Amino acid sequence: MQGCARALKEPRPITDLSGPAGPGDAGPDIEAPAATPADVPSILGRAEALYAERGSGERGLDSVRMAAREFVRAAAADRGRVEGLKGAARVQVWLSDHESDPAARRAAAGAAVEAAQWCGRIAPNDRECDYWLGAALGLQARERPSTALDALPRIEAAFRSAAESLPALDEAGPERALALLYLRAPGWPAGPGNPELGLQQARAAVALRPDYPPNQLALAEALDAAGQGPSAAATRRLALARARTLASAGDRDAPEWIAEAEKALGSTRGE
Repeated sequence: MQGCARALKEPRPITDLSGPAGPGDAGPDIEAPAATPADVPSILGRAEALYAERGSGERGLDSVRMAAREFVRAAAADRGRVEGLKGAARVQVWLSDHESDPAARRAAAGAAVEAAQWCGRIAPNDRECDYWLGAALGLQARERPSTALDALPRIEAAFRSAAESLPALDEAGPERALALLYLRAPGWPAGPGNPELGLQQARAAVALRPDYPPNQLALAEALDAAGQGPSAAATRRLALARARTLASAGDRDAPEWIAEAEKALGSTRGE
């Protein structure tokens, strides 16, 4: 039986959160100019511009790694602001989903958890910190399965908290995340898995942001779990059409949504 490890531990100092994100990444060995609170807006702008260049190739990964360091630099320059910590958690979540090296994925997930922890400490009433903590804990549980048992109730609570206050955050991200949690987690007593709740939350996400492909894909997964295969396929076709439109407009994430929809539709046809 796999042991159980704590999902949360004392986070490293903020200045240490920009450590190496992947093989060959020099990380903190590259000296960045000292920053002051007055520099934070420009640093955040540079970080967002770097993140906007994300992609599946090494160049796109490098851009996000640099964005992570800039977000941490902004957080360290003004310990009273949390924009840098939110950004660091967000881009490390992305890296944990895209790094090819398992060690880099684990490191990114851990750094995302730590950034979200600091965010919650500095701004305990900011529910966006909860959202990114839930997302980061989910990825950490995937990369370090021994933390999953301890993480599951924390993930559910974090997403619930965000959904109550900021349901439209990240294109209905809290509702979408809850849907996927209930669909994919083990059921009681091991976890909060509940396909009926998954379908309910997926429908809530689509109601909030009907044109966002990940919401439609989450709904399709929930419909499949409910035994509604034809409706699931129709929903995936809607997601695919929308993702293709976004891809033609230059959306950096759309190719992944296209691939997910096409894979699921192809699998359904092959049954």
